[in-house]
Amino acid sequence: MVPVSTIAPTAGAPQVVATTRPAPAPVTQAVATDLAPAKTVTAANTAQSAQNDASSDQYQHTVLLDPATQELIFRTIDVRSRQVLRQVPEEALLRMQAYAHALADGKSQSDALAQANLEI
Repeated sequence: MVPVSTIAPTAGAPQVVATTRPAPAPVTQAVATDLAPAKTVTAANTAQSAQNDASSDQYQHTVLLDPATQELIFRTIDVRSRQVLRQVPEEALLRMQAYAHALADGKSQSDALAQANLEI
C-alpha cells in the first residue's frame, strides 16, 4: 500500500531565504531616562542557564544482571541522594519471576520464597 500525500509541492513555490536577525543594541547605546536612580532597573547578569536535560550529571544510568532471573535491570539513579528513581523491570516483577522460576525448578514453596526474598 502506497502512503497518500495530502500536501503536494507546487512547481512555482518560492525558495525560502534565510535571514539573519540584527544583534540587539548594547546597553551603552540605550536611551537616557529622566528617572531617579532609585526607580530604575538594571539588568543583572547573575542568571544561570536552564538545564532541562534529563541526561545531565544529576542522574546516573546503570545496567545490572539479576542473579535470580538472569534478566537485565535498567536503573536511573539520582546522584546526590543515591535513590533509584526508575527501574525497568520493577522490583516486584523480578521477585515474582524469581519465585516462579524457583517453583518451576522443583523447589519447595519456602525455598522459592527465600530465593525471591519474600516473606510469608
